[in-house]
Amino acid sequence: MIYFDNNATTQLTPNVFDAMRPFLQECYGNPSSAHQAGSKPRIAVERARGQVAAALGVTSSEITFVGTGSEANTQAIIGGMLSPMEPGKNLVISTVEHPSIREAAKFAANKFGFELREVPFETNGRTVRVEPFFERIDQNTKVISLMLANNETGVIMPVAEVFQFARQWSNLRHCDAAQGLGKMRVRVQDLNCNAMTLAPHKFHGPKGIGVFYLQRGIRLDPLILGGPQEYGRRAGTEDVAGIVGVGEAAASIGPEIYETLAALRDYFEQELTKAVGDRIAVNFKNLPRIPNTSSVQFVGQDANVLLIKLDKEGVCVSAGSACSSGSLSVSKILLASGLNEKEAAGTLRISFSKLNTRPEIDQGIAAMARILSP
Repeated sequence: MIYFDNNATTQLTPNVFDAMRPFLQECYGNPSSAHQAGSKPRIAVERARGQVAAALGVTSSEITFVGTGSEANTQAIIGGMLSPMEPGKNLVISTVEHPSIREAAKFAANKFGFELREVPFETNGRTVRVEPFFERIDQNTKVISLMLANNETGVIMPVAEVFQFARQWSNLRHCDAAQGLGKMRVRVQDLNCNAMTLAPHKFHGPKGIGVFYLQRGIRLDPLILGGPQEYGRRAGTEDVAGIVGVGEAAASIGPEIYETLAALRDYFEQELTKAVGDRIAVNFKNLPRIPNTSSVQFVGQDANVLLIKLDKEGVCVSAGSACSSGSLSVSKILLASGLNEKEAAGTLRISFSKLNTRPEIDQGIAAMARILSP
């Protein structure tokens, strides 16, 4: 199997699995327990918290471990709008956000009467325009949520510039960085945000666990109530093994990975173009992109049919977000990003990880060329 769907999830690396193993077997105590069986798990949780904090350039107490990235996004949107409840406030997101942001925002607007302002995706040909955001953010904006990089297109959003503008008012500036860490430098201070979401399974950590950063001094009402775990921000017994895996994965990210991923992505796009010529077009090529992601339009083709044919060839790619798989409709994100229905219907997402190789890419391109042959 050749796996080119790393924006959906990544493979757990051996060092991460080895770090997790003891906490699935020998060190099985509850980290909240006062006896010795809880001591090692408790120390391990705090060590992992420190590893994640170091990766983001923040303090350990600002890191909360949650169930998923979607939970963290929901916490930011719902918790941010309701802590405290203030009539007349508005919520700002872009039209290309992840479904967990869009659905939480719609829920907040419909259930509690907040105004939802959606900012269209516009570019000047080289970057995503910030002016549409500036026009919709004002003194009544309570939460603004903007993804760091789009999961379907790979396009990097102007988070730092937008949040710098928004800082003049007191608001929650949340960055969904699920597709960021492990693919580009992610530092909270650089992005001017005071809340952030991470999805560890996107950078070779385990599934079923997420990270929510919240700047010290900001208080959001928790979504999950009960015990005092996670500094009172998220009740429930911690997944110690998962948390340890998150810490190890975060600590394993080195700056060399960015060049490695960019080289793979560029090699793929160059060689695919050589192999099939004008039968493909690389979407968003002139915009800033995370280095592992290629959005490729197969001219005149149906992406869902291509997906099935490639799967039979042993090549795993995506026709959109994994969160919307199973749907045969055209990607709303691609349409919102400026593609027409025909272009979007023929687009596949190919996303690489540090575990991919050039020989795999050669095999994948050969499979694509065979499928496209008359």
